[in-house]
Amino acid sequence: MLGNFTTTDHTDGKGLVVTAADRAGLDAVDRVELMTALAEHGYVLLRGFDTDPATFSTLIQSVSSRITLDPARKFAGGNVAQKIEAGLVPQGLHVENGATPWVPDLVWFYCETPAKVGSQTTICDGLHVWDRLPARTQELFLSTRITFARPMPEDKWKNLVVRLLDGAKTADEVVFDDLLAVTDDGVDVKYRLRPDGSVHYKYFTYAAHTTLFGGDIAFTNSILTPSVNYEPPVIEFEDGRPLDAMLMRQIIEATELETEEIDWHAGDVALVDNSRLMHGRRKIRDPLRSLYNAQSYARDDVVAAVRERVTSATRRAA
Repeated sequence: MLGNFTTTDHTDGKGLVVTAADRAGLDAVDRVELMTALAEHGYVLLRGFDTDPATFSTLIQSVSSRITLDPARKFAGGNVAQKIEAGLVPQGLHVENGATPWVPDLVWFYCETPAKVGSQTTICDGLHVWDRLPARTQELFLSTRITFARPMPEDKWKNLVVRLLDGAKTADEVVFDDLLAVTDDGVDVKYRLRPDGSVHYKYFTYAAHTTLFGGDIAFTNSILTPSVNYEPPVIEFEDGRPLDAMLMRQIIEATELETEEIDWHAGDVALVDNSRLMHGRRKIRDPLRSLYNAQSYARDDVVAAVRERVTSATRRAA
C-alpha cells in the first residue's frame, strides 16, 4: 500500500504513519491508496516527504471536490491552507466545523515548524469511543439529535459563502439566499437573518452516525469543544433537554481513554477523516510552532473507488 514507503501504526494500533526515506514529493503518493488507508485507519501521517504549503495545497486539491474554511482564519499563501492562530490555550476534542451546518469530510494539517516542547495535537477515534459508551447512552444518541444554536457575524458567513461559491461572487455581492443555496441538501438547519446582517442558525445533527467510508457508528461531534473563534452555541437535544452532567461525564471518560497525541515533525502532513475522528490540542508551550490547517469535501469518484476497495477486501476476507 502507498508505494514503496514504510508504513507503521501511529500508536497502539491506531492511525498510520507513512514514511519516505528519500524525501520523495507528495506527488509520489497514490491518491486512492492514501484515501483507502484513511478509510482503514481514520488518520494518516505522511512523514519525511519534501513538503511545503504549495505541495500541501496541491495534494488537498487532488482528492477534493471543494475547499472550505474557518471564516475566522486567514489564508496563508493561497486559497487552501489556513494558518492556525487560536491562542495558546488547550483545545478540547471536536469535529472541524462540527457546530455548524458546514462540516467538511476531510481535515488536513501541515507542520512547518514543530514545537520544541508540548503543544501536541490530540486525536480520538469515534468508532472506539462509541464502543465505550453504555448501551442506554448509545440508544439515546441514535434516537435523538442534538442542536447547536448561535449567531454568526455578517462578515464570517459571507466569507464562507464566497469560498463555497468558489469565488463566483465577492463578499459584497453575497446575499442571504446564497447562504441557503450553499447549504447541502439533507442538512437540517434553520436560519434567521437579523437586522444587523448577522445570521442566527439552529443546526440539527446526530452526535453518533455512520462515517464517510463505512456503515459503522462513530461518536464524533463537537459537544466537548463547540467554539473557539465564535460565540459559544447553545447545545441541547432537539426536544429541548440539556446534556446533563452524568451524560457529559460518560462522554469525557470514554474520549479520554481513546485520546492519542501527534508529536509533530517538520514537514509532516496529516489527513484526518472528519466523519470518524475528533481532534484538539494540548496547551501551546512554544509560540513559534507553525501549523497549517485545511478543510475539504472528498471527490465523489475517489470515495466510490475507496468504498469499492473496502468492499472487495471484506469479501475476500470472508
